[in-house]
Amino acid sequence: MPNAKVTRDVNLNANLFSLRAVMIAMATVQLSTATLGTLVAVYFAEIGSSQEIVSLATAAYSLGFMVGCFVVAGSIANIGHIRAYSASAAICSISALLFFLSENVGVLVVSRFAVGLATASLFAIGDAWISEKAAPNLRGRVLSVYAILLGLMSVGSQLLLIFGPEDLDRLFVLLSVIYSISVIVIDTTRTSPPDSKSKANVRPRALLKEAPTAFWGALAIGMVSAAVLNVAPFGASVQGVSTEDIALMIAAIYLGRVLFQFPLGKASDRMDRRIVIFGMAVVAATVFLGFAVLDDPQREAPDIETGSLAHIAFLGALAVLGGSLLTMYSVLVAHASDRAVPVYVASSAVTMLFVWTSGSVVGPLVISVLSAFFGDQALVWTIFAIMAGLAFFVGKQLRTVEPPARAERTAHQDVVTTSVDVAPTEKAK
Repeated sequence: MPNAKVTRDVNLNANLFSLRAVMIAMATVQLSTATLGTLVAVYFAEIGSSQEIVSLATAAYSLGFMVGCFVVAGSIANIGHIRAYSASAAICSISALLFFLSENVGVLVVSRFAVGLATASLFAIGDAWISEKAAPNLRGRVLSVYAILLGLMSVGSQLLLIFGPEDLDRLFVLLSVIYSISVIVIDTTRTSPPDSKSKANVRPRALLKEAPTAFWGALAIGMVSAAVLNVAPFGASVQGVSTEDIALMIAAIYLGRVLFQFPLGKASDRMDRRIVIFGMAVVAATVFLGFAVLDDPQREAPDIETGSLAHIAFLGALAVLGGSLLTMYSVLVAHASDRAVPVYVASSAVTMLFVWTSGSVVGPLVISVLSAFFGDQALVWTIFAIMAGLAFFVGKQLRTVEPPARAERTAHQDVVTTSVDVAPTEKAK
């Protein structure tokens, strides 16, 4: 009689193989999207833009992503998944070429909005495709593999900046080519497109009442992660840091997410998740405080030689930052599911994405305003204040609010902030 574990592994491999074209297509999209996040910031620095403009472009992208997730995605089935995917990838490809063709800030900010909208559509299609075609008893494992793949592509995106063409214009053209490759891959898949549509409602007031830690945590993480990944590279470039070193730093942050996602998720299954969330917020706030002190214009910045122990320690701190910051969303979603009435688990998860995207719009706008008054140092002090405030709030919740009963708790599931279609749909015991 075949071993049950071997049978599950064989079925998982078969399921993943059937989805290979979709996963390859989404991997290329993630590769291009994460590369653009860093490259656009460096490009704005090269053409002499301000941190306020970079923050505005980041907010525009996040706003487009929100519109794509919660407005446009619902009409994809009416257009046809393949046609919608091709059109969305074409928008992203055109936007990459616009950065090659134009230095007009207004045009580029609008193009970032369009890319955000199109990227949300791409992931809505890919995520729905993978979620629906995954076998019900294997869905969690398939999505975990998918989440790891996207994480590795995020790391790989920065390697593309390090080892790719030195000329930024050529990099934009290369990204346009990669988007086109994803269209070829998805157009030639033999797997039929999904039929389902997301039906969960957004319930922010209910989430705030049922799980305030999850609500404020998702908002804070959205604000901070958008700033760290899309605005901070601009500041580093202005200070004279090379594109390769900036890419290495962002890669370390993404790598931290890959390394810490699973162990921190498992740890949150064994205790009150708020303890894990509190610890992650404290660690992130501490790292940001260290960076804020080092970024003080009254101090001379330390000269860190590449490959030195100090440089390795710095990259290690960034990996710890990524492990605490970028993995927190998944734990917050699990906490929100713990607190939600079973029938509203899907709505709770979708609402978390809405709150996260709202934060990714608001955060850069706040930083843009503060930068106009206090200079570029406003960035790191603002994100430190946000994470310190979150740590204080979660600590207060730990003292005053009892954790959910063990019977109401869910099992942690790797969740990526891509679309509403990878959200948990039920409480998993």
